[in-house]
Amino acid sequence: MSVLETIRKRAKLLVGIIGASLAIFVLEDALNSGRGCTGGGANTIAIINGKSIDYTKFRGIAEDAVNKQKESMGTAAQNLRDSDQNVAVQSAFKNMVFHAILDPEYQKLGINVSDSELVDLTIGSHPAPDIYRLFSNGHGGLNKNFVDPRTGGLNMANVVRYVKAMNPQESARWDMIEEKIKNEDLQDKYFYLLINGLYLPDAIAKKANEDETKTFDISYVLKRYTDVPDNSVTVNDQDIKDYYNKHIYEFNQQEETRRVDYVTFTVSPSDTDMINIKRDVDTMYAQYKRLPAKEDSAFVVASDAGYFDYEYHKAGDLPVTIDSIMTHAEVGAMYGPYKEDNRYKIAKLIDIAELPDSIKYSQIFIPVQNAGEADKVKAFVDSLKKIATPENFAELAKANSKDPESVGKGGDMGWIGRGGKGEQFPPYLEHQVFFGKTGNVIELPIQQGIILICVMEQSERHTNYQVGVAVKNIDPSKDTRDRVYAQASDFDGKNRTGDLFEKSVSQMNRRVLDLGENETSLAGMESPKEFVRWAYEKKEGDVSDVLNVGENKLIVAHIMQVTKMGTIPLEQVKEQVKLKVIDEKKAEKIMADMKAALSGGSLASVGQKMGSAPATAQGLTFSSYSIPSLGKEDAVIGTMSAMNTGAISQPIQGSLGVFVIKVDSAYYGRRIDFHATQMQDQESMRRAAPNEAYNALVKKAGFVSHLGKYY
Repeated sequence: MSVLETIRKRAKLLVGIIGASLAIFVLEDALNSGRGCTGGGANTIAIINGKSIDYTKFRGIAEDAVNKQKESMGTAAQNLRDSDQNVAVQSAFKNMVFHAILDPEYQKLGINVSDSELVDLTIGSHPAPDIYRLFSNGHGGLNKNFVDPRTGGLNMANVVRYVKAMNPQESARWDMIEEKIKNEDLQDKYFYLLINGLYLPDAIAKKANEDETKTFDISYVLKRYTDVPDNSVTVNDQDIKDYYNKHIYEFNQQEETRRVDYVTFTVSPSDTDMINIKRDVDTMYAQYKRLPAKEDSAFVVASDAGYFDYEYHKAGDLPVTIDSIMTHAEVGAMYGPYKEDNRYKIAKLIDIAELPDSIKYSQIFIPVQNAGEADKVKAFVDSLKKIATPENFAELAKANSKDPESVGKGGDMGWIGRGGKGEQFPPYLEHQVFFGKTGNVIELPIQQGIILICVMEQSERHTNYQVGVAVKNIDPSKDTRDRVYAQASDFDGKNRTGDLFEKSVSQMNRRVLDLGENETSLAGMESPKEFVRWAYEKKEGDVSDVLNVGENKLIVAHIMQVTKMGTIPLEQVKEQVKLKVIDEKKAEKIMADMKAALSGGSLASVGQKMGSAPATAQGLTFSSYSIPSLGKEDAVIGTMSAMNTGAISQPIQGSLGVFVIKVDSAYYGRRIDFHATQMQDQESMRRAAPNEAYNALVKKAGFVSHLGKYY
């Protein structure tokens, strides 16, 4: 049972919100539904431990997640942005996978979170960090209404009152927080067991400490592979096959990928479009200039701006393009049209006002228990408002307010900032509160009742400016879009096979991508979903229809290669393997020449015979990631660390070529107590353990995601 449901039962409140625990049961049901399957069918959205999870089951989970996101944001269905909806779906999917991977581990070990533990972590004596974040003031501290005056910490009694009186939006947000806390506590318990089983023995710590403090200065001769012509070595098919079989672990991939090439048709405004847009903007300017102030906001909203900024700003707070102009102008002054962010903009100074940055206020809260008493409560609040003054407000609050946080202080709520400075009033109320005089009394209806506010004090007033910015997007016209689409369609129609496509794009701006099925963002594409889905619905060699990947971007694509999950076939990596074999053959040739050159007994003689002068590298240790100017050369570092001062190595096959090295000096830097490094290394190992362990469990489960096919 969730904490929220527990509190509601105690308070005898019936609110129809689905609890976080129900979401978990639904997730488990979705996973259990696939236990009779052994592979991915047409409607499979994921495979875990060889069991398929059906898309239709997850669709319900995703819809619940999106609905909760809407409730928590107070957003109507049609107004939820695609990005917010995508976040909700992705989160629900990750949560489902996480449960499928870890729930069996919890069950094996008997790990759970009891109702009493969840109560303790949400409304009890040990609240989780998410609870503190919920009641924070956004500036590193707690909302003053939820501060315990005795301890300075969270006032849990007030938290409980808040939970009892939550509206649907707050309830949805609480549900999600509660589910997150429960999941994190399960994870903490599981990974705590794992982490505390990790230990770095003294012998390993001592050796690691020695490796980190022993420093080498070396000289080396390098013969690069690129210095040897490719045609000086012979590579046959058997060589390639042998290398592939010996290094087959290098050619394994965890998911299916598709190599796709495509050409882009960008839709840009034509010269005619720009003339028409400028004409429309000039007309907008004339209309905007003639409008009375009361119609300015509607005009701005109707433009491509889509919203009106009701905020009043001090000098320096407006966009830099218009700040100095608007703050030295008179009401009604215009600026523009000017170009910014691929838009034409027209700014108008709507109003100038002297406003305080903050106010001190008191409040009286009168609750409405049910709809039947709303009129009665309204009449009572109206009567209080008629007699309320700053002088008698404290007594009225003590006698009438039902707000437990402020009634003992005569309704005193302290100071509050305007326009994002601290806690805020709703925008529609801020105008009344901050524009009025000290002593103003204002009614604020809320879902639970009515709040009566009295402005007790105000900070120093400053000049503020309200500016309305009308916008005209610089977009191509429909005729231009149709013309570019026709060009793309014509190209597509003439190149319906892979061979024709490749021949045609050889002279065009062709791009190649390796795609995963669940890609959500691709460089240069605003909306790649349609493209990715097409790539995974079609077969190798197919050419797409015209695909829309952004507001002004069309592409035609071709699937060059499909690489299945698991070991990549030799034929698909043959050219890549051939290059590696060529380097190996070159290495054999160079190493033989270097061994002969070593008969001279010095590094200088090796360099002379190989045509490569000796170079130096200083300050290397066994833990060095790379060698300056050379990059990552693990074989060189490893060989160096086992050599004595003055010794010359045998030829070393490296990444860039073949090396012969000499240790010029070896010395210890500042010696560090190995116990200190032991603790640091152990802590680093433990921090990495949860992520590495989870990744190992995912790999063991053979997890395959097809989320991108549906979302």
